[in-house]
Amino acid sequence: MAPSTDTIHVLHVGDPSVTDVVASALEREGDQFAVDTANTPEEGLESMVDGDVDCVVAGHDLPDGDGLSFLEAVRESAPDLPFVLHADRRSEAVAERALQAGATDCVSNEEVLDRHAVLSARIQNAVARARATRQSAKARRVGRVVKALDEALARATTRAEIDERVCAILSDAEPYRFAWIGEHDRDSRTVEPRSSAGVAEAYLDTIEIRTDERPTGLGPTGRAVRSREVAVVQNVCEDPAYEPWREQALDRGYRSSAAVPLVYDGTLYGVLNVYADRPDAFDDREQRLLASTGKTIAHAYRRIELQRQYTDQYRTLFEEAPVMIVFTEATEDEPIIEDCNGAFAEHLGYTREELRGTLLAEHYTDRSAEQLLEGGYDRALAGEFVREQRTLVARDGTETLTVLQAAPRRDRDGNVVGTHALFLDITDEAQIRKLERQNERLEEFATVLSHDLRNPLNVAQGRLELVAETCDSEHIAHVRNAHDRMAALIEDLLTLAREGAAVTDPGVVDLAALAQECWSNVDTAEATLDVDTDRSILADESRLKRVFENLVRNSIEHGGPDVTVRIGDLPGADGFYVADDGPGIPEADRETVFDAGHSTNEDGTGFGLSIVQGIVEGHGWDIRVTESDDGGARFEITGVECASE
Repeated sequence: MAPSTDTIHVLHVGDPSVTDVVASALEREGDQFAVDTANTPEEGLESMVDGDVDCVVAGHDLPDGDGLSFLEAVRESAPDLPFVLHADRRSEAVAERALQAGATDCVSNEEVLDRHAVLSARIQNAVARARATRQSAKARRVGRVVKALDEALARATTRAEIDERVCAILSDAEPYRFAWIGEHDRDSRTVEPRSSAGVAEAYLDTIEIRTDERPTGLGPTGRAVRSREVAVVQNVCEDPAYEPWREQALDRGYRSSAAVPLVYDGTLYGVLNVYADRPDAFDDREQRLLASTGKTIAHAYRRIELQRQYTDQYRTLFEEAPVMIVFTEATEDEPIIEDCNGAFAEHLGYTREELRGTLLAEHYTDRSAEQLLEGGYDRALAGEFVREQRTLVARDGTETLTVLQAAPRRDRDGNVVGTHALFLDITDEAQIRKLERQNERLEEFATVLSHDLRNPLNVAQGRLELVAETCDSEHIAHVRNAHDRMAALIEDLLTLAREGAAVTDPGVVDLAALAQECWSNVDTAEATLDVDTDRSILADESRLKRVFENLVRNSIEHGGPDVTVRIGDLPGADGFYVADDGPGIPEADRETVFDAGHSTNEDGTGFGLSIVQGIVEGHGWDIRVTESDDGGARFEITGVECASE
């Protein structure tokens, strides 16, 4: 193995007459050697504690001991440190025992004294192998630490969890003894601990760390905060910048220290501090690793920050969504409601707390519950279906027809644990379709009246006129009147069928203007119109016109030619009225005046008010008859929607 060009610190323990010669010879062999000497094993062990030793060279015959005993003592504190023993060439048993005890190499005393190049080469090769072994072990350690950190950061969901796991992982990794993460207070210019792990013994309680230029701000933490770069103290014992904390650090075995700013996109999220059990633990490679780790940690903080923002936005959307949303949990028996939004709870008449933990099927009709439990939920878990109808049942028994859309809900490991379910209320849509079908049936009925009844009547009327030309009979007049009445009945029935259809596309109607127009369309004789409204409403204008015309005719027909008709707004209600000062409608008859065929006029068909009621209900309004202030009839129409201004 090629010798290393880095400085090799050699400790030679033995008789001064030998160690001094060897030290001078080795330093002449190459600039890389720096040799310290010790006379006794005790002095050698002390030198190892106080200094940085790459290789120990020791003779077998030592003052106050022997080389094998010294080797055993060295191996107790430094099991991997290169150790070269030199002894008499004839002491093969000593060499064998030395190698068995963990010596790196054995050479003869003659080689030490006379063949310095051989000793130099053996020391260089021993140190190179040891350094390579340490680098390999360090690489494996770094790999394990990086992997553990990556996994912890990926799974963390809070900043506190990141702090805790990072400190625990680093403090458990050689050569670190302690790790902590602090928060920088910009106002006080101090760093306050957030989390820590390792050999601390209340260390953080005994120190103050600032980030200004005071003595307690000149250590690695203060420098890292100010520079936004990794700052290190390679030797706690000697670095003057570490004076404020030296005693407490040394008492806990800290020999070097590094501070890492946790910065992402210009934001300082904190500062990481790590302490090693040896001097010079933070070489260039270690500092690059820590800098990269700091960026990764800060990126994880930012990810969690964004996740929290997105979670808050999602929670707001979930809670305030106008549609009903439910999170279900798959259990061995039946799906339960894990959570729901306010729209779902309000629609069913419960609180969210009451619904959590209940069986989803409890809030379905029997038919929908059967669909849920007989394959519907399994398809939802598998993501196989997109859209199905379900009928929900509220606390008061009200049923709501919905369209359910569901998708699998997964945990953080990707396992399906339930479903996301969205319920869209389509009750109104179903009602509209029902009204459309009703309108279609009414139109079919109108077609029958128009063709199957009116056409034969037209034929009968024509035949009657032919008979009248050739026959003079008093019966012809009676038949003609009957035909006319039949024609009037057919026209009223056609009107009733067509005007009773639901209104699906209303427009803006000015009530006062429409009332005046309708008044001019009716033979009002000496009657008077009094309009007291400035309201505009949403209605089908042509059909509302028939309402006014029929009610005006009804007032004139029953109130006489000089009747007064009033049209105005209902006080405090969403509607209007049509009233007169005629004789009124007896209270006993008010429930039947809207019946088809009801009439007190022998010439009437009895469909006028029935048509009015059909049009009113086709708009979704209500109508009732009562007594006017003048004692006449008053028709009140409510449920009317005013047009927006």
